[in-house]
Amino acid sequence: MVRIDKSGTPVPEILAPGEEGHQKTENMKLDYDNGKRTFSFSSRIYGHKTVKETLKNLQYHKCCFCEAKITHISHGDVEHFRPKGGFQTSLNERLTKPGYYWLAYDFSNLFLACQICNQSYKKNYFPLANEGQRARSHHDDYRQEQSLILHPEFDNPEQHLTFEQEVIKPLHGSVRGKETIKRTGLNRKLLSDRRFERLKIFNVLALIARNNLPNMQEARELFRQMALPESEYSLMIKSNFPDLVQV
Repeated sequence: MVRIDKSGTPVPEILAPGEEGHQKTENMKLDYDNGKRTFSFSSRIYGHKTVKETLKNLQYHKCCFCEAKITHISHGDVEHFRPKGGFQTSLNERLTKPGYYWLAYDFSNLFLACQICNQSYKKNYFPLANEGQRARSHHDDYRQEQSLILHPEFDNPEQHLTFEQEVIKPLHGSVRGKETIKRTGLNRKLLSDRRFERLKIFNVLALIARNNLPNMQEARELFRQMALPESEYSLMIKSNFPDLVQV
């Protein structure tokens, strides 16, 4: 997981003030104030091709959680970080409604995720450090919440997550790191196996880079490139080879 910077990217037009997503949001706010608690949402809007293409480019075609490159084999999901329809704080409880309906078309709440992270693990799970700060409607300030799942834009994953070889772990016992790993499946077997295959190559390259062997400079440059945000599993490379990824 790496931090995603949206600060310099214009909001896709369909989600901009006065456009369709904004109008739908305003209608839902009125409906809530009139007693409605269950809402319908249009994937045609939040999953519009302009939204999805913007997220793909921002995230270098990587899943916002597991860092796997996905768009060469899958369309990927537009993930709502704060669940739009309802939420759970444990997997055994019923869905609590409404969810964060007013953020369904908010660009800051949307990310590109692989289907496994999104549909098999995170789902509608959204625990907080303090449930008393839960925003229950658009009248509450959701920014006062502290999600136990790291936000891909507003949190820095490097302060909470690290790797020991291919295994991702909470940094310094971070509770939020632990919860993020668990609830997005970051140590699921097939994903760990894929990272291990990548790591085997870099363990060999590290011997070249550290021991003044032929092609040492090329190996060091490869480490630098693979630690950049656009590279697959970049946090794993940075965590395992801190001496080789410096610019």
